Amino acid sequence: MRHSEYTDFFRQLASQHVDIRHSEEECHFVRLILSSDPLQRIMDAREFYDSLRDRIGPDFSMILISYEADYADNGGDQRIKEYHGSFIILHPVTPGHFDELEQVLDRTEEIGEEIMGAALVRINKDFTLPKKHMTVNGITNERIGPVGEDFHGTKFNFFFTRGANPALHYKQDKFIL
Repeated sequence: MRHSEYTDFFRQLASQHVDIRHSEEECHFVRLILSSDPLQRIMDAREFYDSLRDRIGPDFSMILISYEADYADNGGDQRIKEYHGSFIILHPVTPGHFDELEQVLDRTEEIGEEIMGAALVRINKDFTLPKKHMTVNGITNERIGPVGEDFHGTKFNFFFTRGANPALHYKQDKFIL
């Protein structure tokens, strides 16, 4: 899985979910690529949050955060790539309305769980080789907000694995000897 496949996968989930309904006409899905440098990461996020209200609609929206990947092996012939990804489900909240905030936090958590449930089924039903695999054990969530001026929600972190033998196979024809 490369970045474009990862983005397309979650964009499709955001488009199909009845509370998000991302489309070309109504933007409810954006992606955020964060630098691994902590200072640059803060600057990337601040610029993104400042422009958030211009990018997404006033309903529930999904922000997909780029994944990081680790590689491992079993000390033999099996190599894997572990993807660590995350997304945020957001909704605007009227400042100072704490009952509304609690309702939004509950609902964004519920929508995120629905997205994760769909991701679990779809990733684990992918029978292409190398097969992808996701378990519930790697899923966490946390409250987010305020983002920008008035967006609050829930961030989900997750991981899944995929065989990496083809990706890490030595391709001699790619080197000048």
